[in-house]
Amino acid sequence: KTKNRFKREIDRSEHTHSLLLRVISMEFGSRRTYTTMPSKLRSSRLLLISLLLLLFYSTTLLRRPTTPNLVSPPPCDLFSGRWVYTPETPKPLYDETCPFHRNAWNCLKNRRENMGVINSWRWVPDGCGLSRIDPTRFLERMRNKNIGFVGDSLNENFVVSLLCILRVADPSAVKWKKKKAWRGAYFPKFNVTVAYHRSVLLAKYNREANEDGVKGAYRVDVDVPADEWINVTSFYDVLVFNSGHWWGYDKFPKETPLVFYRKGKPIHPPLDILQGFEVVVQQMVSYIQRQVPAKTLKFWRLQSPRHFYGGDWNQNGSCLLDKPLDKDQLDLWFDPRNNGVNKEARRINQIIKSELQNTEIKLLDLTHLSEYRADAHPAIWLGKQDAVAIWGQDCMHWCLPGVPDTWVDILAELILDTHHLHKTQTFNLYCESVMLLGACLCCGTDKAIKVRREREREKSRKMSLRLLHLLPQNTSFNRNLEFRCLLTRPVTRIQCIRREDEDDGIISNRRTRKAKNKKKKTMSDSELAKDLAREIGKANTVSEQRREAMKKSGEILWGEFCKHVGLKEEEMRVKWRKIGEEEKVVLVREFVDEWGVDFQPLSVRSVKEMVEEECLVADKTIEPSSSAMSSFSGLFPGLKRIIGFE
Repeated sequence: KTKNRFKREIDRSEHTHSLLLRVISMEFGSRRTYTTMPSKLRSSRLLLISLLLLLFYSTTLLRRPTTPNLVSPPPCDLFSGRWVYTPETPKPLYDETCPFHRNAWNCLKNRRENMGVINSWRWVPDGCGLSRIDPTRFLERMRNKNIGFVGDSLNENFVVSLLCILRVADPSAVKWKKKKAWRGAYFPKFNVTVAYHRSVLLAKYNREANEDGVKGAYRVDVDVPADEWINVTSFYDVLVFNSGHWWGYDKFPKETPLVFYRKGKPIHPPLDILQGFEVVVQQMVSYIQRQVPAKTLKFWRLQSPRHFYGGDWNQNGSCLLDKPLDKDQLDLWFDPRNNGVNKEARRINQIIKSELQNTEIKLLDLTHLSEYRADAHPAIWLGKQDAVAIWGQDCMHWCLPGVPDTWVDILAELILDTHHLHKTQTFNLYCESVMLLGACLCCGTDKAIKVRREREREKSRKMSLRLLHLLPQNTSFNRNLEFRCLLTRPVTRIQCIRREDEDDGIISNRRTRKAKNKKKKTMSDSELAKDLAREIGKANTVSEQRREAMKKSGEILWGEFCKHVGLKEEEMRVKWRKIGEEEKVVLVREFVDEWGVDFQPLSVRSVKEMVEEECLVADKTIEPSSSAMSSFSGLFPGLKRIIGFE
């Protein structure tokens, strides 16, 4: 039995090698007969492929750029820094005409004073820079993906800023309120959806009625996510959560408190509001870890600070300041030990940070940079008559355009950095797989056959032991295990026999069945020709798609280079012919420093060659210069498809 199994395994192995050689011969364009080659010849072929793969690895992966401009910079903390007043800062990317505005936050439309000054302050992280988001580049990188926000109105403030900014790249964006979204937009040019789901506590809650029918306390099921977002997480590729501004006695006074339930039963002893918040965050984080897809990039935004001065929102609190706070004023305003009206932000942040430790949810710590900006709230400019008399000044939400635009810059930077890291990890995995394949092929088939034979022997022994549990109950045994049982079935007769050369306790089974003469199906020459033509057609299609992709990449790279220099394409060609070699290298190096992260692998040499070709042949579209990757792909265009990466 073991011998027969081994023979079938060898036949499958021979067939696999034949298929591999068929594809290889197709790639090199030669018409070979698709039959199994002799062992020595086959080993030589496989060794040749292995050497090619290892050559690819050594030339493409081990050759790392040594120029300083491509050295990875140290990690940058985008959340620590300072605000710098720069009157020459470009105007915001959107104005009061954005269709996604919420009236109370549209400070340009509401004629809020000092809007020019408010948007002249630029956040500068310590030790690094923060670029303004490029809406087109961001949407291009997020093509066919979706971004979701879940939380209270400060996340809505956040998403409105993002929607208005992204609309610059796609004016055809339309409002989107599917899947219980409170607010959102669909960008058809890039097939991207951005939406906000309102869930102020994140957990499910509803108001219960007293015995007399009057509504009283609010029931909060700490372990059940709110209906507004429980069924939508798989739709999004990026999710930003928040909660905190509703966890106060101003929202839920003691007359109508929050009553917390777990598994449908009240929690005893009863929890106060901050204890309840801690349990809810713990349960929601656990749910997100278990139920939200692992591929989804998850953020939790920390608290946005309030800036009420002289009292809370319902106590005539005000925020009519004309400049950001100084650093030495922050603790006076926000340290819980001072028991000020704005102390809740840092207190709630401590709970969130504690619960998010050792999870895959990333902290979006926008609290510190926002604490400075007491000057950037709507205050009394709310867009409705008597709004201040009814609701008081708004010193919690933010003017738009304003501080949330900086939040968007930071979020975009983190998303794109994570996306780039994922691409790098995938590329490294591909390289490791190439090395592994090359090493396996270099080992030859003889050693593999020996290893396979040993595994089959061990498997046969284990199967024989397992057969003991399959014998019928009426099987008779004697002390020497010399027994014979016959079990008749419609098709099969099984004989259990102890052989003289077997150890005690090991029983082999022998299946007696009439052998069927199966004829192997052979392919005629015409069928082989059709099969080959079909495979070549597929390869040509893939090759054409690759050429188109490389052509498009070259056009994008050339366009971005011209934008970086600040010249039109014709002007750039004229300037390039006039400047010297050293100046060309400096110009390209500056471009690579800024844009190299988006075009990997990218080097000063390859970009310079691309520019040279574009300037020399202005009437043709030149594909990007050949790198080790592209040259090897030209020699062996179906390599990735063979390995399974396409």
